[in-house]
Amino acid sequence: MSETIFIVDDDPAVSHALECVGEFMNVPVRSFASADDFLMSVPLEATGCLILDLMLEGRSGLDLLRELRQRTSTLPVIVVSGHATVSIAVEAMQLNAITVLEKPFRLNDLMQKIEFAFRVDQSEREVRQEREAARSRIGQLTTREREVLVLVAKGFSNKQIAAHLGLSLRAIEDRRARLMRRLDSKSVADALMLLQRANMQPSDLVSC
Repeated sequence: MSETIFIVDDDPAVSHALECVGEFMNVPVRSFASADDFLMSVPLEATGCLILDLMLEGRSGLDLLRELRQRTSTLPVIVVSGHATVSIAVEAMQLNAITVLEKPFRLNDLMQKIEFAFRVDQSEREVRQEREAARSRIGQLTTREREVLVLVAKGFSNKQIAAHLGLSLRAIEDRRARLMRRLDSKSVADALMLLQRANMQPSDLVSC
């Protein structure tokens, strides 16, 4: 999915000016006159950035930003407004807006923010891809292998794990070898790094 500049602004003149910025940057642009139109048309996995006016008819820009975060969208948002109060600007930033630009703003400033937003979006997508790949590998473990990995992560030796689970040392060595092969990990440090990339704690293995 290609990067796109999404615009939500109910002022046609402003939308047209912002579309020209996208054309100048050679980036696809999609414009919407309301928050609801955007939500109905743009999937959560959309890539690029959103340029969002706060003062909209109907659902406000801030309402849309809240809704996107509730839906776990990570699409970078550049907020623009001619009427933003300090409290509104603070809330927008707390909702992970890239910046709040006050109208009128310099187009060069906007382009710099768009380029930054694209870099943020690319980084977020790479993190998500790594997390999904790590979780896929961890998902291949059997319940018994997860039990061993939890104890390995806690620093237990093979002998201690065998005593804790009431199994022979050989059985634990076999399980540990199998789980390391499934995770494609050559060391405990590799396995723990995989958990970190998956954004999982050892305790999460018990219920996964």
